[in-house]
Amino acid sequence: MKISIVVPTFCEESNLRAHYLACMHELEGLNKRYSQYNEYEYLVIDNCSNDSTVDVALSLRESDPNIRIFVNDQNYGPIWSPFCGLLNAKGDAVLLIAADLQEPANLLIPFIHALELGYEAAIGCKENTQESKFMWYLRGGYYWLLKKIGLVKLPIRYSGFGLYSRKLLEVFRTVHITEPSLRVLLPICTSKIKAIPYEHQARLHGTTSYSLYDYIREALKTIVRNSNRFPTYAGKLSLFLALFSFISVPLAITIKILAWSSMAPGIATLIVLMLLNSSVILGFLALIMDRQNQMLSRLEPASIHVHQSMIYE
Repeated sequence: MKISIVVPTFCEESNLRAHYLACMHELEGLNKRYSQYNEYEYLVIDNCSNDSTVDVALSLRESDPNIRIFVNDQNYGPIWSPFCGLLNAKGDAVLLIAADLQEPANLLIPFIHALELGYEAAIGCKENTQESKFMWYLRGGYYWLLKKIGLVKLPIRYSGFGLYSRKLLEVFRTVHITEPSLRVLLPICTSKIKAIPYEHQARLHGTTSYSLYDYIREALKTIVRNSNRFPTYAGKLSLFLALFSFISVPLAITIKILAWSSMAPGIATLIVLMLLNSSVILGFLALIMDRQNQMLSRLEPASIHVHQSMIYE
């Protein structure tokens, strides 16, 4: 049996060699415990790096013919490029792991053990992090929101790191989705998922290509793709504000009569009008969002084709 290690890269010249050596060390331990995995490939899919990442990969390939290198002709982003790498892997089990050394390669054996037990995917979920605590708690709030409004139960603190069976990858091929985010795609395709906690390491070399804007954009996309409950919430809030505004009319009149001099003229009217205005706006917004969800559900998903400028196999 063959195991594939898919490594998405973008400007990882400082990390790739150390990452390769760490993976080879884990493969040696794997062969001793699971001798049936006697073949491997190390597949680097580079997202059009502007440093010497590809040169480092080529130098590694000179001493290891099991290294395959795909170089994209442009930057396709952090979702399509890794997904393309998964679909091009030839192994019976495929490990997706970033090259930044923040995801531990030593989870390979626990992942394999989970697949041997019958799971179709073994995924790494962050239990702790050595990076910014602010971002850690911010992400925690984001995952809590997804859990509350989501149509599908998404894995918590999972970003794609994991081991996937060949059977599951073939299912991935048949799913047509605008953006194949594994966070959304995985629970749609299978329920046989084993989550294994790990500590997310600090980045030692290089810098992340993700900005705060990129994080916000991806978060909003995931929320929109995985929930149609916002129109419902907006409609409920609209009804609540409308009801509260009607209740506040006699309340404001009573307060004005009892404390005539303490309330400036027009304040009560202004408060009631603001509540009514907010309820009307939210009501129409709920209708618009509901109509948009109906339209999106009928549209055929757009397909992006990832092309390579160079392939070394």
